[in-house]
Amino acid sequence: MLSILSVLLLCFGMGARAGNIVTIGTASGASGDEVTVSVSLANTDAVSSLQLSITMNEQLSFVDGSAVLGSRCTDHSVTAGVKDGALNIMVYSMGLAAISGNEGEVMSFRLKLGNQPTTVALTASKLILTDTDGNTVSGSTQNGSVSIRCAKAQYSSMTVDFGSVPIRSTYTRNVTVTNVGNEPLEVTGLQFSKYPTDFSSTTSFPFTVNAGSSASINITYAPQERGTINETVKVVCNSISKLNNISLKAQPFAVNELHVQPTSGIADEVVTVSMTMNNMDAISGFQFEFTLPAALTYIENSFQLSDRKQGHSVVQTLKDGVLRIIGYSSSDTPFTGNDGELAAMQFRLSGRNSVTLKASKVILTATINGQTENVCSADYGATVTIRSPRLSANSTLNMGATPVTQDAASSFVVRNYGNAPLTINRVTFNKEELYVKQELPLTIAANGNVTLNVVNPGIEEGDFSALMQIYSNDPEQRLWNVNITGNRFAPNYLSFTAPDIYTDEDLAVNVSMSNYDAINGLQFDVEYPSTYYEPTDELVTTARSAGLSVSQRSISANTVRYFFYSLSDAEISAGDGNVLTFKLQAKGDTPAGSYTLRITNVKLGTADMVNKYAGTNITSSFSVNNYALGDVNRDGNVDSGDVMAIYSSMAGNSNPETQSRSDVNSDGQVDSGDIMAIYSIMAGN
Repeated sequence: MLSILSVLLLCFGMGARAGNIVTIGTASGASGDEVTVSVSLANTDAVSSLQLSITMNEQLSFVDGSAVLGSRCTDHSVTAGVKDGALNIMVYSMGLAAISGNEGEVMSFRLKLGNQPTTVALTASKLILTDTDGNTVSGSTQNGSVSIRCAKAQYSSMTVDFGSVPIRSTYTRNVTVTNVGNEPLEVTGLQFSKYPTDFSSTTSFPFTVNAGSSASINITYAPQERGTINETVKVVCNSISKLNNISLKAQPFAVNELHVQPTSGIADEVVTVSMTMNNMDAISGFQFEFTLPAALTYIENSFQLSDRKQGHSVVQTLKDGVLRIIGYSSSDTPFTGNDGELAAMQFRLSGRNSVTLKASKVILTATINGQTENVCSADYGATVTIRSPRLSANSTLNMGATPVTQDAASSFVVRNYGNAPLTINRVTFNKEELYVKQELPLTIAANGNVTLNVVNPGIEEGDFSALMQIYSNDPEQRLWNVNITGNRFAPNYLSFTAPDIYTDEDLAVNVSMSNYDAINGLQFDVEYPSTYYEPTDELVTTARSAGLSVSQRSISANTVRYFFYSLSDAEISAGDGNVLTFKLQAKGDTPAGSYTLRITNVKLGTADMVNKYAGTNITSSFSVNNYALGDVNRDGNVDSGDVMAIYSSMAGNSNPETQSRSDVNSDGQVDSGDIMAIYSIMAGN
């Protein structure tokens, strides 16, 4: 019928164009409601029929037979039906009667609302209007809509897993509920299906969640017994969605733990390791296995139960580095209490590094429902801190060169870079005469040091070497080797004394010798300021060098060599004192200033032709001064001594140099006038 009518309408001729508007109405309701949607017409032409399609949605269902005509259609019929997802509507008059009036409802229909909160647009298309002559007239549509109003809950998780948790404690998890609907969500409570005493909530009910908002619901779990828990909690609310059941899971267990307690000690010492147990079950026995670190040596049979035992027995074995301990009760009597020390054992420490002691196997036995079970829930190891000394020192000691007339002594520093006291138990040498002055054993604090005074009192001349061995409690360096070197020599030395002189004086140099050995021959070279001085043959020996001959010869323009020798094995005996005075003659007046003599190539020979000189090259300094007028006796002062020197010159008892210096007033005579000149100088005139 609709098809025939459509063809009929399309066959009518085209009419005049005018403003004709078909409006689809709006409606809203709750899920499952039936709502009425109005179709209105505002027309300027005389419209006898209309035809259009409205796109449908899966949330909308057309109520069959619900299409009814409005009051404007008194001689019309209406037909409506759904095809291919669209609602097709036709209002027509077989007699081409006009729809009365120019504005208002033409027809209406009912829709049943779905279960999703949404607003569905009612979009009109395929509009056809005909006038009373059967001609098509132009028109337009205004779309409508239908709103489904409801609350809808959506949860952050549909499963809450509390996991493996100890009994006799409380655990809380939160679930977020979001209202994805368009009406307020009313949450009135929770319903637990199996374990209402273990599960609860502290959330205040009821509460409202506005559209687009969220709220939190907490779920508290307080397990009292071990087992596997599968629970369902229903959120009681007005959500359109029926998916309000949340799955709850848990694996509650009894807490029975073994703890190895930390301890610390010094290497080589024995420490006690305590083991504690906190238990919810009645533990009647245990089995432990420890793979021991190399730094821990088990003290045999040291494992001892605490006062928590009640007639329990212990079996302990150590094999291949594995310590096995079994504790049991022949009457299945549990240990007393629920917390505290269970046992203790002892170990000797070695090395310097801390180690972890943790059981590789732990069994705690209890009788549960008539069955013996391993109820250990966890075991924990601990650190055994090993404090130890750390010896640090040089591996060599050079004691240098020392004369045989005194002990060779050197300082040797031993440091302790560890965190425990270092004990030096003994120090040995591979040569008997060497020793250390300190009394042993000797303790060095952590990060401290001590100086050992190493002494070699031996009088054997020449290089020496020895091995010093230091024994200590350093766990990784029990023995510290030190290679000692040094030299012992006979103290045979020469010294030179050159006095300060005046510009016109000769230089007399005294040579002294300090000798440990008897010296049979002596040689040395003297470099002198040859511009002003030259050697003389004036060589004066002393009683120490009696019996030896002395001579000199020039070996360069500014160097003279002196040497002692004996053709009859005479010698200079061991001792100290002058052996020679030699003179350098002034070539003229030497400018005032400082001058040096350099003595090289020194040789002190013994009867077996060995050079026993122990010193090095020598530098001897002297000063040349301008003499003061009136200082006749050249003692550096103008005083009564100079007056007496003039009297001696007047009497003819002075040498020519003194005679010349006595003419103080330079009148060519030595007389009382020179004495008066001295007094004048003394008076500052």
